[in-house]
Amino acid sequence: MNLSRATELAWQAAASEAMRQGASWIDPPHLLIGTSSVAKLLEPSSPGERPFSEDERPFMQGEVEAFEEALAEAGMDSPSLRRALRSLAVGDASRAPLSKSTKLRRSRASQEAFSRAEAAAAAQGSQAVELVHLAAALLEGPEERIDAALVQLGKQKIDVRLALLKRGRANAHKPPIQDAQPEWDPRVEIAHSMNASDSPYPFTGGTPKNELRAALLYELPLLFGTRGNLVEILQETLRRIQRVIPAASHAALLTHDRTTNDLLLLAHVPVGAPSVSQTLAKRVMESRTACIWVRGQEDATASLDTYGVHSGIYAPLLWQNDVLGVFLLSSADPNAVLCPDDLRLIVALAHHAAMALASVRLQNDLRRKSELLERMLTNFSPRVRNALIEKAYRGRLHLGGEKSEVTVLCSDVRGFTKMSEKLTTDEVVDLLNDYFSGLVEAIFQHDGTIDKFLGDGILAVFGSPERDAEQHHKALRAAVAMQEAMKKRNEVRTTRGLTTCEIGIGIHCGEVFHGFIGTADRMEFTVIGDAVNRTARYCAGAQGREILLSPQLFQHAWRIADVEPATVGTKHEGNFEAYRLKGLKSC
Repeated sequence: MNLSRATELAWQAAASEAMRQGASWIDPPHLLIGTSSVAKLLEPSSPGERPFSEDERPFMQGEVEAFEEALAEAGMDSPSLRRALRSLAVGDASRAPLSKSTKLRRSRASQEAFSRAEAAAAAQGSQAVELVHLAAALLEGPEERIDAALVQLGKQKIDVRLALLKRGRANAHKPPIQDAQPEWDPRVEIAHSMNASDSPYPFTGGTPKNELRAALLYELPLLFGTRGNLVEILQETLRRIQRVIPAASHAALLTHDRTTNDLLLLAHVPVGAPSVSQTLAKRVMESRTACIWVRGQEDATASLDTYGVHSGIYAPLLWQNDVLGVFLLSSADPNAVLCPDDLRLIVALAHHAAMALASVRLQNDLRRKSELLERMLTNFSPRVRNALIEKAYRGRLHLGGEKSEVTVLCSDVRGFTKMSEKLTTDEVVDLLNDYFSGLVEAIFQHDGTIDKFLGDGILAVFGSPERDAEQHHKALRAAVAMQEAMKKRNEVRTTRGLTTCEIGIGIHCGEVFHGFIGTADRMEFTVIGDAVNRTARYCAGAQGREILLSPQLFQHAWRIADVEPATVGTKHEGNFEAYRLKGLKSC
């Protein structure tokens, strides 16, 4: 997405600010200073060369006005924001004039902020990233200096950010200067229209009480729909409830922890002073009934005594027949009257909050399941892994397996036991990890699957869990790639004076049982059969840097395998006929 001309100027001003502070990168605080400096740069009396044309000024001025109006709604202005940010600046380089030749790069945090700004602009239907989008994105990320500046100004980050996003929504659908209004179908007469992405009620101090309630109900879904921290949004919601119901001295939202079966305090006002009766909260959740309660003569709980609470409203958070927690407010004024209209409002807000919490829980559950599935499938090559993930998403990844022919590869470090006796535990672990990274990559490049790590060895399978007509050739090429990876790794380790080693590889093919075994909660891929045992024999007979093939494998791979006869001796099964791989044919 394109940047507006005003945003480009803010970026240039941020680069100049970073240079003044002696910074090596353009960080989020520099960008916020740059954003709050655009108004000053547009002034006719602004010193230095103006990097914009007079034709661009009206459009840039419109963005500045939207930015300044948002700050004013949050109770601040751009000069005070600049001063607060600069007071926390790091570095003391001398001031430098704004110049087109500024060539500082954005830090990773700044790049991420621009990505968030693009998403916000796109969501609001804007054709370019404007000042309000960039500023809101800068306030979304974790940045200590920006947080400290807002604390210095006595402002809440969420208040400023929401004001910016609200202004962005208001401007997103405004036609550009001198643009014609959209042409409607002449057969349709539009009697009235409004911006559906914004609240139709202004949330201001002078708004009548009934409209303040309507504004809160309208704005709550918009608040929950913003990309921000849910706890911060809930804190803002509780503050607005106190404005709508002035008698509410305390408000809180408790959630039910599914793991500990405990009630967690997710948000509360005033901060640090929760006024909650767990007895009432649990009673409301169990009965699924919202209520207005008034303190009696002898039934006050210890928590209500502590804060001198006299009345309150408790409403359960209900979503799809599940109780997620409780929404409550309390009044310390013995003369305050909480009425049924207040109760209905809190019940409605509780439903909105429950829907938002359920959405967050669903997203977290999906993310955890996705991460768990990814971890479970780490033994598979990317191509096979993607196929299995697709099966899992479609509900087709189940316990069970099948019998069919697969190709099994086994590798083992020669003389590892004796060598490891001379190394420390950490050195052994580092050595194996160093080699395994290259060996696993070679296997995955040829669509192999890691069945298991056998101490200093690897058991890999080709043609499972997904069938593969090229499994024999791929196993052979993977073995060659593994030996090449060992050679390169040894060259590096030798130059560093580290211990090196060699591996022997055996490859065989045959019918096995292969698939997922275990339980629905914990399943693992495995391969079982005599072919696995015979592969281990060929691996044991291979010397360092050697690859031994079974006759069965050579029957399939003879077109590409350049071999010579070999024999593998075993203790109880006699001699096995084998082929030593000399190289791959160019055919």
